[in-house]
Amino acid sequence: MIFFWAETPDGWGIPGIHGPLAEDELDGYVQSGVYLIRGKGENLLIDSGNWTLPEYNNGMGEFLVELLDKEKNALKYIFITHFHYDHTGNAAMLKKRYGAQVVCHPLDRPIIEDPMIVTRRDNITRFGTTPEAILEDFNLKPGESFGLSDPEIVRKYWNFPVEVDRSVEDGDVLDVGGLKLEVVHLPGHCPGHVGLWNPNTRTLYPGDLMHYPTPLGPYPIGDAKAHSHSIQRCIDFQPELLLEGHGLSAYSKDSSFRRMKHMQMQQRDTQARVLFVLRREKKPVTISELLPEVMPIKTDLNYTVSTGIGERHCYAEACIQTHLLWLVEQGRAERIREDGKIKFVAKP
Repeated sequence: MIFFWAETPDGWGIPGIHGPLAEDELDGYVQSGVYLIRGKGENLLIDSGNWTLPEYNNGMGEFLVELLDKEKNALKYIFITHFHYDHTGNAAMLKKRYGAQVVCHPLDRPIIEDPMIVTRRDNITRFGTTPEAILEDFNLKPGESFGLSDPEIVRKYWNFPVEVDRSVEDGDVLDVGGLKLEVVHLPGHCPGHVGLWNPNTRTLYPGDLMHYPTPLGPYPIGDAKAHSHSIQRCIDFQPELLLEGHGLSAYSKDSSFRRMKHMQMQQRDTQARVLFVLRREKKPVTISELLPEVMPIKTDLNYTVSTGIGERHCYAEACIQTHLLWLVEQGRAERIREDGKIKFVAKP
């Protein structure tokens, strides 16, 4: 499989594709952006792309090896922005081949080291809640799961654990051959989502923070309020380059600013749309009833996935839920139980 790649002021980058349909999740047409940063005698790799089954031949692993084998510097770090499979799929293979240290945030470390945890209760109970509590808002049918948590699917396509060597927090600095790279905690997309800032070239690597729609997981895995704050943090850096987890990114100060403002507007417009529909309905409504009008136009990730007994727009519904809960916190909406279902209504 051949991927597009290009030189950057820091090293090189491979833009991350993200297919718009559910089938893309399984055959490898979902890949993170992968970026190399060169220091003096040492390199750092941001994310590792998606491993895929051999019959699809869409994995990024072989292409990364081809590029990394040409590097003169040793690979010191593999920096994982977050736990999603398209960012971690080749990390174990690359760590073994190059002897690099795997680095991530402690909140995402459990899933990076054991991807099967997403199919178990302890992935939720570690946040002080239960699967039943966070899924109650979606009014699931008996026996219905939410999102891609089927053990057989996860085990077959995404179970590629890697041992993490170092956990990093916001403000920590990674020394890569004299370069001082700052870790930036950017929660919202998921709890342990982190980016990297290179002050030498004023390049910001924000991971998937700018990928819409986001958040993708129910609260507290996804968090619309935290996501809003994280976008503003990125804007405050005033980067000259914005090299993202998906897409072609932005390559000047002005275009980077516009890109981030665009994401900020998308998120604000999503919440405004949720509130508009609530006020117009003037009655309690469910998340599934809000979905067609909050997201009437097809977007990436707004597709149905299996729930075990049917299909639902789990990512888009989760995005709406995180915005609803933020509206509840703001006192502009109320969460109620009516006719055995969880519904939301605008407050006067």
